[in-house]
Formats: sequence, C-alpha cells, structure tokens
Amino acid sequence: MPDGMLPSAALVRRRITIGGTVQGVGFRPHAFRLATHLALAGYIRNTQGGVEIEIEGPLDRVEVFAARLLAEAPAPSRIACMEQQPLPAAGEDDFVIAMSGHSAGYGVTVPPDAALCAECRSDVLARGSRHHGYALTACAQCGPRFSVVAEMPYDRANTTLAAFALCAACGADYANPASRRFHAETQACPVCGPQLALHGPDGSVIAVGPDCIERVAACLRAGGIAAVKGIGGFHLLARADDAHAVATLRARKQRPMQPFAVMFPDAANAAYWCEMATAEAGTLTSAAAPIVLLRKSADCGAADGVAPGNARLGAMLPYTPLHHLLMAALPLPLVVTSANLSGSALIFEMCDELYSLAGLVLTHDRPILRPVEDSVVQYAGSTLVTLRLGRGYAPLSIKLASAPPPLLALGGHLKNAPAISLGDTALLGPQLGDLDNAGTLAAHHALTAGLCRLHGVTPQSVVCDAHPDDMAEAARHRLPIIGVPHHLAHVAAVMVEHKLQGPVLGLAWDGAGYGPDGTVWGGEFLLVDGAQWQRVAHLRRFRLPGGDMAAREPTRAAAGALAEVFGPGLQDWPAHAIERLSDPRLPALLALCRAGLAAPLTSSAGRLFDAVSALLGLCQRNSFESEAAIALEQAAADERGRFAFSLTGTGPIVIDWAPALAALLGALNIGVPRAAVASRFYQGLAEAAAMVAKHVGVPDVALTGGCFQSPLLIARLSETLTAAGLRVHLPHKVPPGDGGLALGQIEWARRVLAAGS
Repeated sequence: MPDGMLPSAALVRRRITIGGTVQGVGFRPHAFRLATHLALAGYIRNTQGGVEIEIEGPLDRVEVFAARLLAEAPAPSRIACMEQQPLPAAGEDDFVIAMSGHSAGYGVTVPPDAALCAECRSDVLARGSRHHGYALTACAQCGPRFSVVAEMPYDRANTTLAAFALCAACGADYANPASRRFHAETQACPVCGPQLALHGPDGSVIAVGPDCIERVAACLRAGGIAAVKGIGGFHLLARADDAHAVATLRARKQRPMQPFAVMFPDAANAAYWCEMATAEAGTLTSAAAPIVLLRKSADCGAADGVAPGNARLGAMLPYTPLHHLLMAALPLPLVVTSANLSGSALIFEMCDELYSLAGLVLTHDRPILRPVEDSVVQYAGSTLVTLRLGRGYAPLSIKLASAPPPLLALGGHLKNAPAISLGDTALLGPQLGDLDNAGTLAAHHALTAGLCRLHGVTPQSVVCDAHPDDMAEAARHRLPIIGVPHHLAHVAAVMVEHKLQGPVLGLAWDGAGYGPDGTVWGGEFLLVDGAQWQRVAHLRRFRLPGGDMAAREPTRAAAGALAEVFGPGLQDWPAHAIERLSDPRLPALLALCRAGLAAPLTSSAGRLFDAVSALLGLCQRNSFESEAAIALEQAAADERGRFAFSLTGTGPIVIDWAPALAALLGALNIGVPRAAVASRFYQGLAEAAAMVAKHVGVPDVALTGGCFQSPLLIARLSETLTAAGLRVHLPHKVPPGDGGLALGQIEWARRVLAAGS
C-alpha cells in the first residue's frame, strides 16, 4: 500500500466515465501521473466510448483527482461529458493503465493530426539523440492521429503503425511514466519505425533513410520540383524565390493563377516576408499549424508567380519532422502545394501521376488511411475565420443543444465536407474538394463510411442539400432523407457554432445555391427561429447567360446585370456601358437573356461581385474560384463614400442594386478611380444590408456563405450592423463557405426532428 493510504474501511472508489476527444491526446498518461502523485489506486483504460477510470483512495484525494483530471487535461483534449459512479472499495495498491476495453460510453471523438511538438523537434535536430534525423518521430502530444487510426479504441494495433513493432528502446519509453512517449501509440524510431525512400523520375529507388533529405534539398536548391509525402497526402515543393521553378510548377499542375502557400523555416523568417499581428503569429505557431493568410510586406521576396496580383500570402511553418529536416538542410521559403492536377483529388498514395508532376518523389511506408488537406485560416479584424477545414482542425466537434438520432450529413457538391452526429455532438470532417471529380467523389464515399465506422455510428437518416441532384445522391444510402435548403444550412451552421436558438437574421451570400423556388439563390436574408424560417429579403435578381459558365466568366454576369438594368438590347445601353465590356459575344449573351434559355435567374451576391469586377476591368475570366471577387476587394480604397441601393417590396424585401450599378458606371465614365468606385459599391451594399436588418428588427445577425471569406466585406458589414445596434455573429471554427454546410445540415435536421416536423 502506498505511503499515506488509509485502511480499506476509510477508502472510497469511483468509476469515472468520460466522453469526447480523450484518446490520442495523452489523457491516459495524464491520469496515471496525477493518480500516482496523489497516491491513489485503480486504473484507466480506453474504451469504444471514451475513457473509463476507477479511482480509489481517501475521499478528499479522490475529489482532488476528479477536479484536476479535467482542469489540467492535455491541451488537445476536449471533454464532452463526464459521469461518476460510486463503487465498493477493492483495497488495491497501484494505479495502472489497463488494456483497452469495448464497453460503450458517451462516444469518443478522434483528435486531428497535430504538428510536431518542440521537444520532438529538438530530438530530431539534436545530434546524439536517438531520434536524430528521423523523419517520422512522434510522441503522446504530437504527430498523426485522424489520418492513421482505423478504429477505436485508439491503440497502436488500430493504427497504421500496427505493422511496426516497437524496439526495446521505444518499448522502454512506452512503459516509462516519466517519458513523454509513455503510451504514445504512434511513436517510432530509426530502428523500428517506417522509413524514407526517394524515387527518381523513372520510379526507381535512388536513396533510403536520412540520405533522402539532402538529395531532395539539392534538387530544390537547383530549382527543381519534388513531391513529398506528409501527414495527409503528397505535396509539391519548389523554391518560393525562383520564378522559373514556380512557373514550371504552375504549368505542371495546370493552375495558372490561384495562389500557392509558402512554408517558412520559422516564424521570424515569415515575419520578414509578411506583416504579422500577434494573433496571426500565435495561430501560425500553434499545434494546428494551419496556412495563415497574411499581408505581404514591402520586403517580400516571393517570386511574382507565387501569388500573382494578390496582396496576401498563405504562410505556414514546418509541422512534421520531415519538413523540419528539409528546412534544416535548405533554410529557404518553399512553395508547398497539394500534389495533384488543379481540381483533382489529393494524391495520398504512390502513383504514376506523381512522376509527371515532380522530378523526385520522397515517400515513406507509414500508410495514410484518410487524405487530409492543410487547413487555411485568416483574420478578419480580431476574428479568426477558417476558410478550409483540414489537418490540425478536422474532424471538428461541435456541441448540439440536444441529441438527435444518429445522422449522416453529406455536405455540398462543392468544397465537400461530410459530417455525422454522435449523441449531442456533431463531427465535421475535412474538406475534400468538388464532387465533379471522380477521385474526390470516391474519397467522399470512403470518408462518410469511415467516419461512421470509426465512431460506431449507424445513421438513421441521411441529410443533404435540397438540390434534386444531391437528393438523388443521398438515395444511394437507402435511408430516410432530410433535405435542407442550401442557404438555410449556411445560417444554421453559424447558429449552432454560437449556440443561437433564434430569432436570428442570417445573411447567406455566396455564388450559387438551389433555392426552394427553383431559382439560383445567393444574396439571401433568412429569418430563423427554432425550427421555423422565412426568406425576408434578397438581392434583386438578374439572368446568368450560360448558367454555370458565368461562374468562370464574370463577363457573362456583367452582361446579365446590365441587361437587367438597361434592357436586353444593346440599343438600350449607354455607350460607356458597352465599352466597359467590349465583348463580341454580347449580342449572343443578350439573346440568351431575352429568351430565358440557358440563362437562369439568380439573386447571387457572388455573381454580382463578379459583374462589378468585370465592369471595372479587373477580371474577365476566373481561372480559380473567387478570383474576380478577390481582385475587386483588393482594388477597393479605404474610403466611406457609397453608391445608393434602394429597397422595394415587403414580402420579401428586394435590395435593388440597379441605382448603384448605374452610379458606378457613371463614376467610371467621368474618371473616378477604380479604387474609389469599388469601395463605394461595398459601402452602399453594407448600408443597404443594415437597413434591411433594422427593418426586420431582431438583434442577432449572422454573416455566412462564401462571400464572407472577404475580410473587406466582413469589415464593412460588421461596422454598419454594429453601428445600428445589432450583434454580429461570424463563422469562426466552421468555414463560411460550402465546407461548413454539413454542420448546418445536422443542426437543421436536429431542430426539425426535435420539433416533430
């Protein structure tokens, strides 16, 4: 019996059951050390439902243990629920980490993959360390999790490390309570762990082990391109200061303009190329290690082709031991982008396509079960906005107000990310991409099945976008289907993140979404209260000649908008309006508008921004999504003049942008600078939105949809709405674009089911 332990008659024993993100985060070692420090007996074990603890000792120490167990829990853990049950004392002497069990519980959530911790980084870079130069080092606090675990409980046997038996030294660390690798399921070393292999252009292995690092560094130093296997898939790397290397990379990826991310050796190096606030630096160096969009500094040394015409740069830091070793060998900023052709699925296994993209391919033999892209975030003022949910943040768990029956939400067709409900928790998976691509569709099917299997969920209903095509895709699951209108799901996602029951006025602005009236929505004001909603306002509609082609060609949106304002005949247009487009296809586009064929009506804010961008001569063709809108945002000056919008109708209100567009064209015609014109359009739209919000009269306003990836739009709307005395709620952890739809689908289905409707 440990010193200070009382006789069994004075002992108490409790069973503590905890659900949430409590496996793969060092929770068992934390409980072991705490129990040992307090001289308590019992055990902790992983179960399929979380962790189970039996703790025995004097009442005061057991109470201290229970309190400190949560208060001092490892940072990556998330406690969803905890239950304590009294048991008879057993008179045990020790506290142990027991073998995992299979008892059900509240539901365990798998943690995201985490960046290499400072201690492991030191081990990898320090000569004399057992892990020196080893590219797949991890401990209980860092390394792969979601991308390598096959099923729960989270034990080595259930991960892709199962095939790598621990050597004697790693086994000793695993059993040593004083080691940070105590019960670290993904740990490995050069003796017993996965190994690197470098493949040449013909696919042959030309190096193995640490020698691979210097060979890749030499390739990059000379201006070459290398493919490197990371935690969630392959990346393509090139020097960020080498214009020829960047141009070659763009040609191979078939990605002409979309910005590349840059990996810097450290935060100090990033601060030289980019302007960085304290909060941005904190996020950049966090365990999630996302890509953070930062404003370029005057000293930015990136080649023009890295982020052409863009004032911001996607910055990231090394987050795996392999990245740190590469940066130690070549301490230069490197372009790091997904290894795939533009629009295709992320490559996460060896394939011939890699050799068409890169001169060298650096891989390792630790399998990736689930491809995961890097997360992308930015700051809008002091608010962190997640643009892409991926490595470091996904799967994201969000607490629900009640527990619906188990649900599977399919998300959207674009920027697809599925979700499941697990008791009173929703789990949003990583963003996969657009389902037009066969590889991405296959990854979607694998991820939806994998999320359910991993968390022991058998869905009772499938939830999807109300678009007929999405309803048809949902039918393949052979379950009852709950269709949720696209923009309602956007608003519901913000509401569940901020725990808002309603009433809430949601501004859901994006490029396109199926509206219940059969038209293309995208500039919506939705009043949501409980399980009830109505469309109280929207932007004036106009036609999109060519339909979906208008998303790629802003000129089409501009033609449709001008046809709405001046009429569908060129003879009705002011000469300067025709000159703004000077497109020989205008007569054909207007013919589509007149006939209403292949020219659907839309209220889309995204297409309206595209139209303005085209009229200002900023972007006539989108080579990537939102290119025209980004150009418009970056062209805007910091002034507060405005073009007036008008409000018409009552049910719903129509925000008429025609006066603003006419004023915009007039301003351009007399030589007003584009920067001022762009700014006045944003300001007029913001003030019109505030007028609608004040008229509706509810204090809470949610801003959501793909348009609210724009820091300028967020700033203008937030300022005007706050000045009107309203509370503004922005997406934070959940992407405002379609990557957050599945969470909103789960939340709306929960509300409908709880209301019995």
